[in-house]
Amino acid sequence: MDKIWLHGVACRSRIGVPIEERRRPQRILLDVGVELDLSGEASRDRLSGTVDYQALELAVRELAESKERLLLEALAAEVAELVLKRDSRVASVHVRVSKKPAVMPKTEQVSIEINRSRKAEAA
Repeated sequence: MDKIWLHGVACRSRIGVPIEERRRPQRILLDVGVELDLSGEASRDRLSGTVDYQALELAVRELAESKERLLLEALAAEVAELVLKRDSRVASVHVRVSKKPAVMPKTEQVSIEINRSRKAEAA
């Protein structure tokens, strides 16, 4: 299976458990990896055989910035669900969400990583 990665999709989101952390949008970064077979049209240099990276990036950013959340875990799960629903050729998706927690000044970054696949979806 082949992979396409979007690294460091920067978003502004109100996210965090303490209310003071959600008062202002924070910078979060998303890494999104999709697994699919790229041996067909994509190998012949045709966009129709692959995922449109720009459209995916815009959809991920729009989702991340659309509402307030408590947990990075919730955002990661929503992104994974979005990716699987957008393109039936995607066999699995890997999502990492990272932020510098406003309430943890001595911690550089917190990251959550999840993996979802169509197989798991059907179970």
